[in-house]
Amino acid sequence: MLITLTLNEAKLVQYNETIRQINKDYPDWNKPEVTTLDQKFIPYNKFSAYADWDTFIVLQQDYRKDFEGIYVCPLNGNHSLELLTNYREAKNYKSPIYFRDYGVADNASQVMDYYDELFSKHFDYMSVKKFIILLNPIFRKSQPEYGGWRWHKWGPYIGVHDIKCEYLYNEEGIDYVYAFKILEVEECN
Repeated sequence: MLITLTLNEAKLVQYNETIRQINKDYPDWNKPEVTTLDQKFIPYNKFSAYADWDTFIVLQQDYRKDFEGIYVCPLNGNHSLELLTNYREAKNYKSPIYFRDYGVADNASQVMDYYDELFSKHFDYMSVKKFIILLNPIFRKSQPEYGGWRWHKWGPYIGVHDIKCEYLYNEEGIDYVYAFKILEVEECN
């Protein structure tokens, strides 16, 4: 089942103490402190409401409304999970979805459909476990002319675009995608 993350205030204090010490030791780094969980894990509804979608080619509008448990975060956002919440990644390599829990999509609705398919196929397992979904937006305009983000490195593409190039930068008719991870989590202190 998908869960909602909440900030652990005591962990936030420790996290910010660490950030202050790192900033003191490495002044050029200048990493900002965190005051809300949204700075690391933005609920998808909030991200989607504030994004300026008129400036992008939107291949498919979200057709679902409930995105509880879906967060927009940087790549490897899972590493901040235990530092700020009462959850950590459950590194369950024997999970029936372990090799199917990531990919690329055009929107969160497609990812929810994919999650629902996995849930249906692996109901006995997933109905007793906890999950969140992490989305990382990849924007074509921020890609370098050579190299950059490639489709095949991030799992199956479940969107509607007809992929013609190896690199997102070279594609036409698409401005962004989401790399996603369905993350099994477990409670921790």
